[in-house]
Amino acid sequence: MTALYTNITGQGRPLVLLHGWGMNSHVWQPLLPELAQYAQVICIDLPGHGANSHLPLGTVAEAVKQLALHIPDDAIIMGWSLGGLIAQALAHALPERVTALILIASTPKFVAEGDWSHGVSPDLLALFGRSLQTDYLGTVKRFFALQFLSTKTDTRVVNALRDTIMQHPASVAALEDGLAILQTADFSQTPIKQPTLWMLGKLDKLIPASLAEVLPEMGYQHVAMLNSAAHVPFVTHPESFMEHIAAFLDASDVKIY
Repeated sequence: MTALYTNITGQGRPLVLLHGWGMNSHVWQPLLPELAQYAQVICIDLPGHGANSHLPLGTVAEAVKQLALHIPDDAIIMGWSLGGLIAQALAHALPERVTALILIASTPKFVAEGDWSHGVSPDLLALFGRSLQTDYLGTVKRFFALQFLSTKTDTRVVNALRDTIMQHPASVAALEDGLAILQTADFSQTPIKQPTLWMLGKLDKLIPASLAEVLPEMGYQHVAMLNSAAHVPFVTHPESFMEHIAAFLDASDVKIY
């Protein structure tokens, strides 16, 4: 199996970062200097994304099989959005290696259907799927803009980050596979056993704020809601973001420093 390209910086406890749909590890750049002071930060471009755009993403099980090669012992996985779903799959598949999870603007189940109302409508994902076939770049850019909607963010910073990410675009096949994972992955009935911090934005247009009320009922003890943040709190509210991470690591005795 082909090894994935990774970027490793800092020293200490391994902290693996998994980005979201259509993005790549460049999205973490604003946060890396601070994280690297406390941990060995392992940034991975998901298969089919960024430097690994030549590789297939496949199903969530196939993605986990590829990523498992790069999850060291005693690892904390920080997953954002789609990366959070894959992080949950890794926690189930590698309980002996994954010590804790930090899940950002993510969810046990991305789509609202049946008894699960804390997700996006299936029609929205279907719309992105259809748009990919006619306007790949426009679709990814619209998705990127949607993540910052309703937040007070310097548009120059957002546009610069978007342009950096788009220099290494995901393959259309991986984007389609990613939408399929968002459509089908479901951990709503199988909560993670490892200590888990859920960090949500109240203004998020993709992950409903109501999820924060359901997670404690599933047994999760650490749920942080950033009232003025949307889908990318680590970019728009880095100080609050880091404060919640530090509090979680102290409370759960999961040290990275």
